[in-house]
Amino acid sequence: MPFSGTYSAIPEGEVNETFLSGSEKQEIYSTSPERRLPLPVLSFLLLLASVSMTLLGFLIGQRFPHDLNSTCSRHTSKYSPILDDINISYDLVEFDGRFTKENVFRQGAGPEVDEAWKSLGVEYRPILLPDQLAVNSGLDKNHVHRKPELGGGYPVFMEGMHQLHCLNLVRKSLYYNYEYYSNQGEGAFSDSPRTLRFHVSHCLDILRQRLMCTTDTGVFGSVWVNRSNPHSFVDFNTKHVCKNFDEIRSWAERNQMPKTLSKDIWELPGDDVYVWDKTP
Repeated sequence: MPFSGTYSAIPEGEVNETFLSGSEKQEIYSTSPERRLPLPVLSFLLLLASVSMTLLGFLIGQRFPHDLNSTCSRHTSKYSPILDDINISYDLVEFDGRFTKENVFRQGAGPEVDEAWKSLGVEYRPILLPDQLAVNSGLDKNHVHRKPELGGGYPVFMEGMHQLHCLNLVRKSLYYNYEYYSNQGEGAFSDSPRTLRFHVSHCLDILRQRLMCTTDTGVFGSVWVNRSNPHSFVDFNTKHVCKNFDEIRSWAERNQMPKTLSKDIWELPGDDVYVWDKTP
């Protein structure tokens, strides 16, 4: 039945009063001794709830293991089969940021510095990925593919090794190194000056994009130099959370394709495969 009465304002001075009498309030907010649970029963129920929650947490942990390293690496990286083969871990590493004392990677052009950079994997050969792993990694029919009768598979390069290759080429192209490597005429320096310029600028911009993609949000300060005439200088010897590079490099090394390959192992593009008109 519809409400047929009228609304009335609460008289001034009564806005803080309740519509319940004292006895009614007592009935609602008080619990008589007869309604309280016995203490042993209450204790048992609390213990049962605690055990149940612990068991539930254990079962969830078994079904969905909480590995922060794995979760972090998979969340912040595009799929790669390396994530299924090795455990990516993170450690606190202090960078060698000394300004005037050069480590081996900063030395002038020569065999010693070249060997140091080679040890990082900058010249590793491609890896042959099985078809399904390659598809999972983002490749498709438009990428170079080994002939099916030879087992198929796609040749791929690890991004991190390519980025180090790029940094090494930029190093070789620095004004105080360029003449040495140009006279050697090997690798990228065997190309025409125009092609070399494209190669170096490509590498420089790949590194720019990578640094922007994984922007380091750490901070660093300055230290005092020269007790007799103190002045500040930036402290580049900072700590960073880093992946286990040596294990990643080792995986790329182990999975390289052979040095010598037959020229006719690749499947030529069919009509349904996109072929670029010129170098992209």
